[in-house]
Amino acid sequence: MSDLLARLFDDAALGPPDRVPMDRALAAHRAAARDPATGRFLCPASRFAELRALLVPEDLLDLGLIADTGIGELPEALDAAGAEPRVRTSAVRIALPGEADQARAAAVTIAQLPAGVPAHIQVRHSPGWRDALDRMSAAREHGVLLGAAHRMDGPSADVAAFIAACADRGLPFTCAAGADHAVRHRDRHGFLNILLATASATRGNDDVRQTLERTDASGPSGLAAELLALTGAEARATRRLLLSFSVPGLDAALSALSLIRTPTA
Repeated sequence: MSDLLARLFDDAALGPPDRVPMDRALAAHRAAARDPATGRFLCPASRFAELRALLVPEDLLDLGLIADTGIGELPEALDAAGAEPRVRTSAVRIALPGEADQARAAAVTIAQLPAGVPAHIQVRHSPGWRDALDRMSAAREHGVLLGAAHRMDGPSADVAAFIAACADRGLPFTCAAGADHAVRHRDRHGFLNILLATASATRGNDDVRQTLERTDASGPSGLAAELLALTGAEARATRRLLLSFSVPGLDAALSALSLIRTPTA
């Protein structure tokens, strides 16, 4: 399971719905960081100074910097993070404006990306979104460190279309589910569904939407059993496409992993 679960969960405790205070979020992340499934600590650029003030000498955070102050301010935010030895910025996340044509917005964003740090561009399911993925894929072919990002709280058809479109383009993506679907496996679009749907998409299967809507987490033919049956090569292909899954609460997410960490669970 290590290939499938390594650094799967990005810590989005600072975001909605709970917007956990920085001191509590940071303490919880330190405690969870011992688990190999724990990934980045996601922090808005506007709150980096607040984060920095609470760091202790022992900290070495893997940071996902959210460009909430706009892409124009991102170089300054990256410089500030780069000057702090207790963090390592491994990715930035940039949301395209929801009201904009996604292809045009993606082109403008890609042209302004700072070099050297992988960027995850969050695409809305609105006009131009497929063309936006095409632009990202083309930029990757020219050496830009780039992936897509998407919130998985829309209709199943939209989520399935996004996953399949990324698979078709070989475009890696990171995702975040809605707060009510992020972890609970009985809900559609939980992390088990996303993992298995991504695995299906990498194999060219057409059951991505049905997989997203399944609620049979356990049992001999449930979601967990199918994930446990993936070969090492299939697990690696799945995670090359699915970079990470953002969750508002790491404790609940890591606890839910018992379904696929322990076959008898």
